[in-house]
Amino acid sequence: MRSPMCEALFKRDLSRFRNTQFTVVSAGLNATPGRPAHDWAITAAKDFGISLENHRAQVLTPEMVKRADAILVMDYHNQVQILSRWADAKEKTFLLSAYAGEDYRSVEISDPYYTGLEGTRTCYSILSACTQNLARALLNHQQA
Repeated sequence: MRSPMCEALFKRDLSRFRNTQFTVVSAGLNATPGRPAHDWAITAAKDFGISLENHRAQVLTPEMVKRADAILVMDYHNQVQILSRWADAKEKTFLLSAYAGEDYRSVEISDPYYTGLEGTRTCYSILSACTQNLARALLNHQQA
């Protein structure tokens, strides 16, 4: 539920900056390939001007990990799974919550699967702050 929304938000945030070239891909560690986004995810995403209607899940592959400059994870469980499968990805695997802002105190962005539609909306608000702040940081880094 988090990853496809994060991809869509991040692509939108990056598109606001001219002359930037980033590839953003959502993939799950335990995804069921081809599975559509959860109904709550589709509904909550609309509140942010995002459509997840055409999203289909894909599994993170070794080739994707190898090509990636950065891998953003939502929680420690994701981080441990990635590093246990691809130890060489250690230097490019980061917790996305580092970009949530000063008001966000948690280190992880919890999976809203068991929290219903309102929990999903709350999660998406956090993801939105993260992607906006990360896009700004990348732009500032490019300009430096």
